[in-house]
Amino acid sequence: MKVTAEERTLTEQLSTDRLMESTRNITRYVRLSGSPEERKALRYIAEQLRGWGFEIEKHTAECWTSWPVSASLEILGEPPQRIPCITHAMAASTPPEGIVLDLVDVGRGEDAALGRQSPRGQAAVCGGLAMPATVSQLERAGALAQIYVCGEQIHEMISSIVWGSPSPDTAWLLPKTPVVSVNREGGAKLYEAMRRSKGLRSPAERRARVRIRTRVDSRWRPLPQLIAHLRAPRGDGDFLLFSGHVDSWHYGAMDNGSANATQLEVARIMANRRKLLRRDLRLAFWSGHSHSRYAGSAWYADNFWQDLHDHCILHLNVDSVGAKGASLLSEAIVMDEVRDFASAIVEKVAGQRLSGVRPSRAGDQSFWGHGIPSLFMTLSEQPADDSETARAYALLMGGAPRSGGLGWWWHTPEDTLDKLDPTFLARDAEVYLLVTQRILEDPILPLDYRPMVARARDMLERYEEEAKGRFDLDPVYEGMGNLSRGLNAFYRRIRSARLTPAGAGRANACIKALGRELIPINYCRAERFDHDTTLPVPPFPGLEPMRRLGTLDPDSDEARQLHVALARARNKICYHLRRAQSHVEAALAYLPKPRAK
Repeated sequence: MKVTAEERTLTEQLSTDRLMESTRNITRYVRLSGSPEERKALRYIAEQLRGWGFEIEKHTAECWTSWPVSASLEILGEPPQRIPCITHAMAASTPPEGIVLDLVDVGRGEDAALGRQSPRGQAAVCGGLAMPATVSQLERAGALAQIYVCGEQIHEMISSIVWGSPSPDTAWLLPKTPVVSVNREGGAKLYEAMRRSKGLRSPAERRARVRIRTRVDSRWRPLPQLIAHLRAPRGDGDFLLFSGHVDSWHYGAMDNGSANATQLEVARIMANRRKLLRRDLRLAFWSGHSHSRYAGSAWYADNFWQDLHDHCILHLNVDSVGAKGASLLSEAIVMDEVRDFASAIVEKVAGQRLSGVRPSRAGDQSFWGHGIPSLFMTLSEQPADDSETARAYALLMGGAPRSGGLGWWWHTPEDTLDKLDPTFLARDAEVYLLVTQRILEDPILPLDYRPMVARARDMLERYEEEAKGRFDLDPVYEGMGNLSRGLNAFYRRIRSARLTPAGAGRANACIKALGRELIPINYCRAERFDHDTTLPVPPFPGLEPMRRLGTLDPDSDEARQLHVALARARNKICYHLRRAQSHVEAALAYLPKPRAK
């Protein structure tokens, strides 16, 4: 698949020097969420955009924000051993004197390890990075503190599963115990202390004990959110939301300075094409990603809900692009309805087919409840390996590792300008530029919901197989069949008929409405006005519990209660399938039929 002459003319406007210069200017500062240094970076970004004719909109969002301050870890004994460590955002602080606890090895925090060795009342030593799901699980299992053993590098993390700022319904999920991380060398000393303690005779001696001190500054902080608008002269208010976070761990050249530079370079080029735009470009630069668990994008989703629901065409997210060694582009996040469109662009630019990964509860994916399609978070990744960062990235993406993640420097002080490859950064920016140009300028939106419906049916058939036929999905299959036939007719019509501007508008309105009906039932456990936690959400989560039916006694209370919940979930899905079908039927009734040849 070759780049067209028009696309080549567009991508030739990209400047690698500008990309690197913008990254350099943004990453002069350590950009903690809500810090003065973050505001300096945002001022630089706003100045650039204002000079290209963007309308600048600034907001201040009060968000629950957490800055790790200090930590110490000491193996008690004669003499005591001090082990370098860090604590994590959202974890609890200890009293100034610290807490003293016995150590217990919990493997990697998996259920089997917890079944062999309870961490209740102790400090759990866990292999891997301090992933929020594991932190939550170990806390539920009774651990009073947690110590994570990373690889050679200690990685900054945020330990809460709460998405955005807490509400009364979610505040109880915030971590209540201290969490620290050590490197492999420090972990070896902890494991050795536990091994040695098992050989001691006296029960009083048969204990490996540590003193943990942590200080975490968690409070409500005013976080700046920068929104920039490029208005389309022929537009009706619909827009592409192109977002990336500005806050960082340390200098964050890859995460996320290079991404912000990509946003700026795409903005500069599209500003010169303003007369060609059919839709607005809306850039969002979030605070609160790294230290507030996506609180900035969640705040925007909550406070501009109707505007987003009515007018946002696509959420295009950019995070951690242009890294050295990031040669893999086939595993980027993509929803089914934009996979073919995005894959064609990735193949043109990088020669790789986008198999893609289903969006997970990571990044600033705060807009599924609105029914907004999502494309990308990270785009380029390291080749697959067995590193701790690769395992952590796989957990973030909700599956087995198919890439090496974002590099050993991810979330460490080593994320500096020398970790970027200017050629790869320009390559990634080309992909984002071509996606943006197509979304803003194509007469008909390049989104296709047929693959989503086909994949959904395959997934539900797997659920049904695991349920051993104990729950009837025929009404859902009927709705999907009707919708599939309607979609086939709709896409044939819009690709073969000559549409007037009014006809194209009606077709695009239908495509947008399909997302509003189908995305929330496919991606959200919570209702559309709330946010799920960061825990994984399976496809069609309302029906996923039917997989348990095959393991239950059909006459048990649990099985019968599950039937009640599943019947309600089935009703909801059928309702939205019918609504989606009604949008298709209304569009087909309006659109002209192709002329006979």
